[in-house]
Amino acid sequence: MKHVLPILAIFVAALCPACAAESATGATDRPVIIFDTDMGSDVDDAGALASLHRLADLGEVEIAGVIFSSGKNRFGVGVCDAINTWYGRGNLPLGQYQRNDVGDPQNSYSRQVATATNVFHHDVIDQAPDLVKVYKQALRSARDGTVTILTVGHPHGLVWLLRDAEGAGLVSKKVSRWVAMGDTPEKPARDWNLGENGTGAYMDELLANWPTAVYFSPVGATVITGNRKLPATPANNPVREAYRLWNNALDKGRSSWDQVAVLYAVRQQLFDVQRGTMRHISGPNIHWDSKAVDSKHHKVLPKISESALAEMIEDLMAQPPKIKR
Repeated sequence: MKHVLPILAIFVAALCPACAAESATGATDRPVIIFDTDMGSDVDDAGALASLHRLADLGEVEIAGVIFSSGKNRFGVGVCDAINTWYGRGNLPLGQYQRNDVGDPQNSYSRQVATATNVFHHDVIDQAPDLVKVYKQALRSARDGTVTILTVGHPHGLVWLLRDAEGAGLVSKKVSRWVAMGDTPEKPARDWNLGENGTGAYMDELLANWPTAVYFSPVGATVITGNRKLPATPANNPVREAYRLWNNALDKGRSSWDQVAVLYAVRQQLFDVQRGTMRHISGPNIHWDSKAVDSKHHKVLPKISESALAEMIEDLMAQPPKIKR
């Protein structure tokens, strides 16, 4: 019998090299992530997508799709495509919110990066398929119960996904958790992702109807990155260019809320988890109620220091792509 197993392994490898590699590396245990971003209103979104791609290069995660959630500054989808292309994944499913009731209309880098197709060699500028269509496309092909939806922007797209009958069914079948970058204030307060920019109109429905576990990541304001190793990357790196254009963050650095959420989604062992309940109060105001435990709601806090987080994020953002374009 001990001779049969190696022979069988060789036979399987010959028939399906990808299956053998997956079995050897434990790839089936990797998180499968759909990344949902309001790219353009802040630059940590660009750093977060870069970090996610690097983690995929390291074999720690599979990226199933990228969603751009802001309807008021349409060029963010072009930045997503430029970053995907830089990392050799320009063919990733890419979706876009088609309405204009949610989002930040200000532009700091998105138009400049999105329209520079001659520099970054991407082909999407400001038009991509509807996000619900792309969410469903990505979910259909995923294994049951394996998908993490990671929102680092306004999560209203999840409401539209749940309003779609097929979409709601796919979420229940395919999604294991929703990880959201959002504050967890002990007293009611305004929050950019979960309340501002029109998102508040969707939060009651989303919190009431979302069927899976939710993990809110509030940390990152004082985790400053983008100003140490990223400047040494090539000038045709769209992430570097985004940081250069956004309030000169290539020199000053910028808070890393979104990158910390990426780290939790992929490296959960670095975080503690606390139970509570996220409540939408009114308009842009939310409240984390730590005294009332909802079985689905969690807050995640890093176990490691802010300096260790910053070093880890900076390393992820600055490493060159593994996949050649």
